Amino acid sequence: MACQSVCVIMDEQALLGLNPNADARYRHRAMAYFEQLKESQDGWEVCAEALSKGIYNDDHVKFFCFQVLEHQIRFRHGGLSAVQQQLIRETLMKWLQIQLMNAEPEKPFIRNKAAQVFALTFVMEYLTLWPKFFFDILTLVGLNPRGVDVYLRTLMAIDGEVVDRDILHLPDEIRRNTLIKDQMRERCIPTLVESWFQILQTYQQSHPEITCQCLEVVGAFVSWIDLNLIANDRFVNLLLSQMSVMELREEACDCLFEIINKGMDPADKIKLVESLCQVLQSAGFFNVEQ
Repeated sequence: MACQSVCVIMDEQALLGLNPNADARYRHRAMAYFEQLKESQDGWEVCAEALSKGIYNDDHVKFFCFQVLEHQIRFRHGGLSAVQQQLIRETLMKWLQIQLMNAEPEKPFIRNKAAQVFALTFVMEYLTLWPKFFFDILTLVGLNPRGVDVYLRTLMAIDGEVVDRDILHLPDEIRRNTLIKDQMRERCIPTLVESWFQILQTYQQSHPEITCQCLEVVGAFVSWIDLNLIANDRFVNLLLSQMSVMELREEACDCLFEIINKGMDPADKIKLVESLCQVLQSAGFFNVEQ
């Protein structure tokens, strides 16, 4: 489908209502158009095309397109054909590739919505259709800061969908989420941890905001992954070095707290605290004899 045909198919008058300053008539038309695309069997494909080709520059239209895509994935994924499911995967990866080349990053609210859609797709497809989800993303983004930003936001969105205990889940969702975590431990967690270390090491001076995002991810995931991947000299020494940087100190301390706060047997907790004290002492943070 060519760009011109997409622009014709989308209701340009309705899209005007996405602007916060639009009058009530246009806003109502935009809401009706949103409902129309949500209920259509293939109307969402127009939004997918717009995202994958970067057709629209208006932030509200981009957000709107992600909302339509989100609805299809959350509520209609099982009824989509294999071709349509593949289209969703291709749309997300093409959109991500565009981000690596854009002169300016997308607004944070668009990146957050994109991360939410990535996370939803992961939840629906990781166990069956997209086991290489993380491999594909890491291969594409490398250490590109804009790609890394979306990758980290996606990990936090996955934490919200799969791990966050404050979110209530149905029994089937709990079983699915348990399987996802088991498969992640088996397939990819060591690779993810290595990517976090590389990100923390690479961006601690040039991009403190990305470093803080990564520290937040580590703190979120440490509660259910193998602690030995994080609580080791290499990782802890890096955390300690970042505690001396003002822009990173709060997130680094929070991350260290989550490591210590991890649920475990009392004997293992004592060993962890003792080993961390040894690292802190050797790094000159305090003297345990004082």
